[in-house]
Amino acid sequence: MDLLNKTLCLLLLGFLALEIFPQGQPCISINGNINNSFPKRSIYNVSNITPLKNNNSAEVLDSLICIFLDGNRIKITYNYNDDLSLNYFTMADWFNGEWIIYDKHTNTYNSEGNLESALWEWFNSSSGEWFKYAKDVYNYDSLGNRVVYLRLYFNGQEFENDFKYENFYDAANNLVSSVNQDWIDSIWINRYKSVYTYTPQNVNDTILFQDWTNDKWVNIQLNILEYDEELNIISNLAKRWQEDNWLNLGMGTFEYDVNNNLVLENWEIAYNNTWENWFRIFYEYDENNNLIHLFGEEWVNEQWVSEDELLKVTNPDGILFGYFAKEIFLYYSKPTSVGSEKNIVEEYDLAQNYPNPFNPSTTIKYQIPNAGNVTLKVFDILGREVTTLVDEFKNEGRYEVNFNASKLASGVYIYTIRANDFTASKKLMLLK
Repeated sequence: MDLLNKTLCLLLLGFLALEIFPQGQPCISINGNINNSFPKRSIYNVSNITPLKNNNSAEVLDSLICIFLDGNRIKITYNYNDDLSLNYFTMADWFNGEWIIYDKHTNTYNSEGNLESALWEWFNSSSGEWFKYAKDVYNYDSLGNRVVYLRLYFNGQEFENDFKYENFYDAANNLVSSVNQDWIDSIWINRYKSVYTYTPQNVNDTILFQDWTNDKWVNIQLNILEYDEELNIISNLAKRWQEDNWLNLGMGTFEYDVNNNLVLENWEIAYNNTWENWFRIFYEYDENNNLIHLFGEEWVNEQWVSEDELLKVTNPDGILFGYFAKEIFLYYSKPTSVGSEKNIVEEYDLAQNYPNPFNPSTTIKYQIPNAGNVTLKVFDILGREVTTLVDEFKNEGRYEVNFNASKLASGVYIYTIRANDFTASKKLMLLK
């Protein structure tokens, strides 16, 4: 399936039905080269997830790397306020062996801690200046429900209306409808509408999508959701409206681990009244249930092959971003104590190298709470020592070391630290 047809099918399939809040977040990358080329709207959503705050023991999302089938890759790096709410994040392309930053998103919050606005800026590498190009504004009702998401674009002198979503809720604070409008000729024009129904237990079970055509709402698609006892979505049946009938379009089924983490979503497409394999997405987690890796495959010529699929990641501010990409790697770090100037280390830790996969160099961070001799070595997959990065006495504290593998072959390697009675190992992947 070519990329254009895939995009259209995924839009029609209604991936946004997997999330409960269907406000469009216009950020999608097809190939990693997205400077000043964002489409006005994508299929991604803005949820009401509360940003992580005042939880100094928790790990925060430090960065992610998105890898595309053609070899392009981008990196998003997150920066936090003292209360661990997301301050801003930058986006960078991998070009000529280094990360080139091209985009920045800066958040502000209201007195209740809800996301109030997000400023979008792009970086002019020639002048070394940041230029604003868009702004998102969010409004809430007295109960904290997000009622308006407004997109503004910068015309060079001031911000102007672009599009908006208005949300409506019932007495139980369930989102019952969301209306999308575009700003055209100084008035708001209807574009799309989604309508939600719920079970007596206030669980969303259907989502109806409509298009504004000839001054009336016309059905496009219906998604029917089913859940398990833990209220995890286990199936999503998408039907298209054709000749006054609902016809099957796609079916997604979802599997979870014992911690209720989504580990697999598998999609089939309706073709000639039969269900056929379409694509699937896998999710992997670390021991703290942090999502660390997701990748997609597509059914081609009677076999599953690696392919750019729609991969979605929720930012720390609750904004859902997505990319047609082969895989995404996510990296986490433990925040230092808020307000602390001593950066006190209380435990041993060996962090995952970053970036990973890498070419040709990567950074390895570690920390030790007690002074002592430290060795940090790299081994190949057969256990043969490749190099020694550290072998010396270290005082307590946090450290980082660069590993340059330009003379090594592509593959998986293992790095091991020994400090006093502490030993730990992690894998790293060199891709050339």
